[in-house]
Amino acid sequence: DAAVPLYEKMVKMSPRKADLHLRLGMAYAELKKPDRAAASYQTAIRLGAKDPRIQQNLAQAYSQAGKRKETIAIYEKMAATKPTAEILNVLVEAYMEEKLYDKAIVTYRKLIELNPKKAAIYSSLAYVYGLKGDVDRQIAYYRMSLRLDPEDDEVYGNLGVAYEKKGLFPDALEAYTKAFELNPDATRAARKIPELRIRIMQQK
Repeated sequence: DAAVPLYEKMVKMSPRKADLHLRLGMAYAELKKPDRAAASYQTAIRLGAKDPRIQQNLAQAYSQAGKRKETIAIYEKMAATKPTAEILNVLVEAYMEEKLYDKAIVTYRKLIELNPKKAAIYSSLAYVYGLKGDVDRQIAYYRMSLRLDPEDDEVYGNLGVAYEKKGLFPDALEAYTKAFELNPDATRAARKIPELRIRIMQQK
């Protein structure tokens, strides 16, 4: 509360100093005034601010102000110049919120390139393919995830759902059984196992 009016006076006295606009923006952000924070960050950028945090601060201000398109645009710019796992994770979350599934898929693949041994990325990518109705790829990526982490009961359960969509009931039963073995509290798996046994008997 005390810093903002001081920075505003300093900005009026030295309107060309990018660092002052940056600090004013950070003070506005602390006061939960994202629109004013964003305006100050934009001025600082226009004046040539070099602080590496400024783009991320601007993106956060846009996000808090509910400006999703502007938020995504900033993170896309950051990902294009320095695609770190942190930035790509934030970007893919924004894509998912906006239901931009094709862009989310591209971003998850970039995350896999950065960290090919992380099982959770493969399962997240499988989930997106499921939302797009591409069950074959959904199954393939769940299986890749399980090769890296064969103890994840939730992924086995999700794999069972995907197999059911394809009508592959024996495979679905196997996946649910494995999920239940790993986690006896997995209620979905516990419910599905007897259901699928009956369906398989009916098919025979």
